[in-house]
Amino acid sequence: MATDDMVPKSTGVKKGDSGADVRRVQHYLTTFGYLESATLDRFGVSHELASPAPDEGTFDEATEEALTRFQERYGLNPTGKVDKATQDLMKRPRCGFPDTAEFVAQGNKWNTTALRYGFVEFTPDLTQAQVRAAVSTAFGYWAAVTPLTFTEIPNANNPEIRIRFVAGDHGDGSPFDGASGVLAHAFYPPPNGGDIAGDTHFDEAETWSVNLPASGTDLYTVAAHEFGHALGLAHSTVASALMYPYYGGPHRHLDADDIAGIQSIYGASQWMTTTLSSVYATPHSKNAWAYPAGVGWRKVTGTSTDGVTNTFAALVRARASGKSVYIHVTGTDIDTVYL
Repeated sequence: MATDDMVPKSTGVKKGDSGADVRRVQHYLTTFGYLESATLDRFGVSHELASPAPDEGTFDEATEEALTRFQERYGLNPTGKVDKATQDLMKRPRCGFPDTAEFVAQGNKWNTTALRYGFVEFTPDLTQAQVRAAVSTAFGYWAAVTPLTFTEIPNANNPEIRIRFVAGDHGDGSPFDGASGVLAHAFYPPPNGGDIAGDTHFDEAETWSVNLPASGTDLYTVAAHEFGHALGLAHSTVASALMYPYYGGPHRHLDADDIAGIQSIYGASQWMTTTLSSVYATPHSKNAWAYPAGVGWRKVTGTSTDGVTNTFAALVRARASGKSVYIHVTGTDIDTVYL
């Protein structure tokens, strides 16, 4: 389904209306789980939070109920009508996984912490080395805070997570919609994902990039988000979280909400310690410093313009090299230092 078929072209669409814009609203709400459809089964998502299937083309009570739930979820005025804020949000590129999913600590998880992934198709937008680097780093974000490990193997060796760059109808029942709409989607772990459990698909109609500032859609960001679904996470309503469904540019770190979610499923990484430290990051600069107790100040390598990304990138590097990482938790902030 093309993006043009999912976003209403006008505002003011409301209960009692009919026509093409009503169908667009219904298609959007169906695609992302607010209206009853087979989409929920394909992604292994419960039907409990979906409104009944609507009378297509007629803005009925089910459509109003579903639209109101969508608006409430994202802090919009819950009028049940398509206002400009609602239309603007619908226009944003995003993940194709249904919003109405909820991760279940005893259901949507792998029964091993040593996960393997393989590539089925690559994108011509990047070299295979660039894709591999982005994917490995994206998995590293989750490995940094859990006991999980990720190893690439040939697709012929039956990896748990298969990675594909494909366009349009690619055989999983959820066709991509062209550029700037649904960027990618992934499927829950067993038993919910069925035969394609864990599989992660990227829309080849997008222009994928790995450079900063991004010249296209940042593969690091989208891959890390999709792998969250492949591990059992649903979408977050926290706008600063990596698992927030709407893409807003490069976001190469986990938010506290992401960390809490993944650790509720797999537990915390056993190599983490809680030795007290402090972190100082100069606003709008590349300077980030940390003070582990009994160690003294250490500079965190500056790889971006914000200290949060710097410190998290440092954590991932430490995880990969088996070095110590010290954690300081203040409220919902998690500061880290690589030694």
